[in-house]
Amino acid sequence: MYLKRGLITVLFVLSSIEVSAQQIHVINAEARIFNPDVLYIQPGDNVRFVNMTSHDTVSIDKVPFPDGGEFAGMLPEGAEGWKSGMGNDITLQLDVEGVYPFVCIPHIGFGMVGVIVVGEPVNIDTAMENARANLQGPYRRLIGKILKVQRAAKKQG
Repeated sequence: MYLKRGLITVLFVLSSIEVSAQQIHVINAEARIFNPDVLYIQPGDNVRFVNMTSHDTVSIDKVPFPDGGEFAGMLPEGAEGWKSGMGNDITLQLDVEGVYPFVCIPHIGFGMVGVIVVGEPVNIDTAMENARANLQGPYRRLIGKILKVQRAAKKQG
């Protein structure tokens, strides 16, 4: 009887450790910026966008362009992008390693852009190449954020 209770207790503690290892990171939408604008997390962590009253958050692959298309090639292979509703706080769980550039569409002209780095930035060079080749207008502001991550990765590597 005691052995069975002990085993159940150990299993409960181990499952609690797994859940508590997952972190929740917050990105605050301020007047015309995301704070922080570059966020480093681990695979499986959650990112919560808050204070989104007059903002949205859209991964670059979900940005609608005037011709009706969407930009591709800047998220990690196999990763899912996102598009929040205007004024909606949103929580994402990101599992695939790499960089995830995102924007606030209504405030892109003010430079309201950011990058989430999940684990190792495995797609950083591809993301930079695609950004330089394809982003236009205010979306090019993402290049500076991606460059910041790329330089940090080269210093570590």
